[in-house]
Amino acid sequence: MGNIGLSEYTKRDLKGLLANECFWTQGQLPITKRRVMSQIANPRAADNDVVLIVAATKNQLVAYIGILPDLLRTASEADVKFGWLTTWWVDKQSDSRLAAAMVLFAAMKKYSHRLAAAAPSEDARRVYDATKRFRMAARFDRSYFIIALPPSFTRISPVVRWVVGAKNRLSVRGSLQRRGLDVETVDSLSGDLESFIDIQARRDPLGRDRMYWRWVLAFPWISSSVEDRACQRRYAFSAFAREFRQIAILVRRHGVIIGFMLMTLRDARLTLKAAYYEPGDVTDVARALQAAVAEINPWLFVSGDAALSTALQDGWPLYVAKRRKSWELYTSENLSSTLGPMAECEIGDSIFT
Repeated sequence: MGNIGLSEYTKRDLKGLLANECFWTQGQLPITKRRVMSQIANPRAADNDVVLIVAATKNQLVAYIGILPDLLRTASEADVKFGWLTTWWVDKQSDSRLAAAMVLFAAMKKYSHRLAAAAPSEDARRVYDATKRFRMAARFDRSYFIIALPPSFTRISPVVRWVVGAKNRLSVRGSLQRRGLDVETVDSLSGDLESFIDIQARRDPLGRDRMYWRWVLAFPWISSSVEDRACQRRYAFSAFAREFRQIAILVRRHGVIIGFMLMTLRDARLTLKAAYYEPGDVTDVARALQAAVAEINPWLFVSGDAALSTALQDGWPLYVAKRRKSWELYTSENLSSTLGPMAECEIGDSIFT
């Protein structure tokens, strides 16, 4: 096995990477330009935080790992810097497969063994278990509401979705009016909404406040652009979708904000990424969510919020079936397993996808 060299890229390094033509012409990419721009804009990252570690031998890329810097709030001390593992790739055809472990341990050292991984792959999970440096900190359920036929049924799926969507929209409108609810899709965060988010974030150890959500909305990691479609052939993780957009939902009751939700629509699959609301308002927020889903009209809706999923099941006008799948949260030995009450929804890099 040839000598393996490791290269580390900090947030500061990424600022000059966009102009490095040699980096972007290599056959296999360890990061996309879209992710570079998002990492640079991360308000929780310092310029010297390592965000990418690359392993190469004989000028050939053999492994890489991506890290998304984040902060964990604690009651008794200053914010704790840790990193989400976002991408972890190795060339399985190479004789240098040991490089996969090298980049992982390099990342652990850089972040003082404070790393987290949400919904890891089977391969990654086996390695985490084998190192005995990680533990499964929590397991959560995601609910999958199958509303219509998937897009693969090219001829009848659009017809079925149209019929189901029309019925659902008709059913939920009356409920909204009776409850005094107003559902609005917003392109940016307003003053009142920012204040609502900041109040909710005080209870969240990850402190996902207005600055966090401004960043998330401005820098998604997937797009439907031609450039990202071409990039996908050289990148091992999601960069392109035929249809992709983020949808921010504001919920008011009699003019007062009671909920904020962020969803992504990806090839007719709608996923709830985050939901901010008071527990006592869960029924009204669920009714508002039903209206938003009916208006978007996907074939599949995915929710990781347990309380909302229960409320949706009790009052959903029309869906074909509900299935449940679990996902795991892994944390390294030096990181608290308490990553916030909203960990049921998307966390880490998955919030961008």
